[in-house]
Amino acid sequence: MNENMTQKVLVTGDTGNIGKLLVKELRARGRNVVTLSRGKKNHIGITDDQIVHYYGDVSKPLLNLSRTQYRELGTDLKAIYHLAARTDFKGPSEEDYRPVNVTGVENIHTLACEAGAHLHHVSTAFVCGTHQTLFHENDFHVGQHFHNPYEKSKFLGEQFLRKQMAAGKKSVTIYRPSIILERYPSPDSANSFGPFTFLDAVYRLLLTAPVHGTTKPLRIPGNRECHLPMIFDDHVVEAILAIGDSKKSAGRTFHLVSKTPCPNALLEDTFNLAFNRNAACFVEKKTIDRTPLSQAERILTRKTSAYSPYLDLTTRFSRHNTDEIMGRDFCPGIDMEELLSAFSRFLSCREKTYQAKRTQVDHYRRVEKYFTEFLPTILGRQLLSNLTSLSCSFWIKVTGLPRRTLVITRGFLQAVYESDEEKDFGYTVQYDIFLQIVSGQLSPQQAFFEGKITLSGNTMEGLRTATALEEFFRLYPYSDKFPEP
Repeated sequence: MNENMTQKVLVTGDTGNIGKLLVKELRARGRNVVTLSRGKKNHIGITDDQIVHYYGDVSKPLLNLSRTQYRELGTDLKAIYHLAARTDFKGPSEEDYRPVNVTGVENIHTLACEAGAHLHHVSTAFVCGTHQTLFHENDFHVGQHFHNPYEKSKFLGEQFLRKQMAAGKKSVTIYRPSIILERYPSPDSANSFGPFTFLDAVYRLLLTAPVHGTTKPLRIPGNRECHLPMIFDDHVVEAILAIGDSKKSAGRTFHLVSKTPCPNALLEDTFNLAFNRNAACFVEKKTIDRTPLSQAERILTRKTSAYSPYLDLTTRFSRHNTDEIMGRDFCPGIDMEELLSAFSRFLSCREKTYQAKRTQVDHYRRVEKYFTEFLPTILGRQLLSNLTSLSCSFWIKVTGLPRRTLVITRGFLQAVYESDEEKDFGYTVQYDIFLQIVSGQLSPQQAFFEGKITLSGNTMEGLRTATALEEFFRLYPYSDKFPEP
């Protein structure tokens, strides 16, 4: 049997975009995969019993595991793919990133040394910082400054490993991906470093165009003559696996970038094709200085300010080491068709999410209207003639909305008000189920026995009241244009 098919490998940061893809591919190749992260998400196409997951923290001693778990994790461990990192740009200082991006690297390296495992460390091409010309895979200290604390922290993490490698510990491979694009993005992709952040911001502004006066293309400070070094996530995973399996990878650094960077002009054109209108354009800063920003442009600038330094890049990355293993035809460049496909998928996801939220807001409005407009019309009145024996005080909690208390005395509705006070019993229900019940489409008893209503407190009294009210819901179904009972 091929040794690779029985290797135990650890993936840290398996909940991230690259981590999830990497785990899936490793499992497809028959690897014995264990994962470590502070949380856990399901991996598509992989059942829980196929992966051993450790709830840990790379920034803590022993990875925040017990000594028994730590020893178990290192036993028979052949390789570590270290992807865990803080990648957002929200931290104001280097110290915000140091625990995960520097100390975490040191802790994982310690595990690798103790286990005798090869460490595959995912750094970033942007350890180049402000360096603006050709940056080689063997380059490191080139007098650069950094655009943000994230870049500096990744530089320091890689610096630690390069010192270990210089000291003779060659069982390390460093990967430097550039800006990673998801080929199949989700709404969460807006939180990733890259064009999806701009797509999301412009999409939101176009939704509120009448408010912000968004009729002309939104100006984004940037140079159409510059370029962005982007690569799709599946190409990154493909390269990590191929290079990791190569005997030529130990002690070396590999740039995971497209052979040809994406011109800003192509990015702008594709961006607008995805919107099917001239939604945004790059303009030089001096042009913006002459013409004040509109309200919408100020909002866009504020939301994307952390990424603005990357819109004037002239840096190019050599990939001699990568080409040696992957071949010069690997990822030649990102063309408009595949870029447009990714952008269009993202906007389609955003539209679905927006529509779902709009529907949710509409349903919440309808629920509020039931309590604040419909029920007040019958306060002090008898609900049904045969309900004279019904007297109770209970609460209804529609998830996402304030809890309401209802008081019924001898079949008369006496009060409806917001309150968190405890009563004899109460119901918890989702807004859509609640609307089905009060509109007479769903029996309260049926909803309870199907698990769609949670009953707290006096169960018998709660069921009796639900049964008594069922006829009221049937005779007086609620709608937005409700008739007076």
